[in-house]
Amino acid sequence: MLGDDDGGPPLVVLVVAGLLVGVAAAPAAVGVTDRGTPTVAVIPVEGSIDGGSAAALSAQVERARADPSVEAVVLLVNSPGGAASASETQYLAVKRLAEEKPVVASVDGIAASGAYYTIAPADEIYVKPSSIVGSVGVIAPLPQQVEPNDIVGATGPNKVGTDSVREFKYTIETLKNAFANAVVTNRGDALELSRSQVTKAGVYSGAVAVQNGMADRIGGRSAAIAAAAEEAGLDQYSVEVYRPNGTTQFVSQAAYVASDAPDKELVSPAYLTGIGSQGSTYATFLMVPPQVAYPSGDRAYLGTGAYRNRTNTGEQAARNRSQRSVEVNG
Repeated sequence: MLGDDDGGPPLVVLVVAGLLVGVAAAPAAVGVTDRGTPTVAVIPVEGSIDGGSAAALSAQVERARADPSVEAVVLLVNSPGGAASASETQYLAVKRLAEEKPVVASVDGIAASGAYYTIAPADEIYVKPSSIVGSVGVIAPLPQQVEPNDIVGATGPNKVGTDSVREFKYTIETLKNAFANAVVTNRGDALELSRSQVTKAGVYSGAVAVQNGMADRIGGRSAAIAAAAEEAGLDQYSVEVYRPNGTTQFVSQAAYVASDAPDKELVSPAYLTGIGSQGSTYATFLMVPPQVAYPSGDRAYLGTGAYRNRTNTGEQAARNRSQRSVEVNG
């Protein structure tokens, strides 16, 4: 049985596993089901969003959309978001699905930024009081400016380096508007926030999100499954969980702890930001809360692979105190 966390009816569960080899292949059923029985498919949206996870989720969403026995879908979310382009891939896949079948989202721990973008087309969003949702927006490091020199030649000014700061800001504003449009359009009259309030990228607890229209109802995954089945007009149904093989990577401790993924790993935010590595001079546009991308509050991001201390860290301050003590007592 799927975790019956809020008194929902007992449900028969058939777990469907997808094989991931670079990108996702079509999930393969484990076990046998009566294809005459209507199905509610549960698709986890977990971990940091990158090209591989977006391809995996899109394959699972497309399979549910194309399967005539699947009459409703529940998206089970534990993710702070990730890369902007990958988040848009997931959003477009879910939007296409929602145009044909009922889709309900259930947020366990966190659905922030790109993950919230992903579930924006859902008919309803269920949250727990302690769930975290929101952070509508985009972040990215400012492009490094590269001056022409005697070694590097170029046919145009933008071939020397990345975009100008003005062009960069225009790009990030365009991405923000696409995200905000998706939220305002899909949430419709349920949204109590103005567009300007949405684009402030606020992060809300589940209880507050229900009040301001970023979410619809308080409830767990069982309530979300029951709601999806009701929207599809189902009295009797089975539940299939689509879960990929392989390790799910998390950059958020909150999402990692909340997830029940059988194989999960907590990785450094540097995986998304490129901080600490040479990487590329091109900006990485991210849809994640800033505290997830750049969790150290005493540091300023200066470009690809570059950190500079704004103030002494706690460890440095302790070493300074220790050194002063030695000098005084010496």
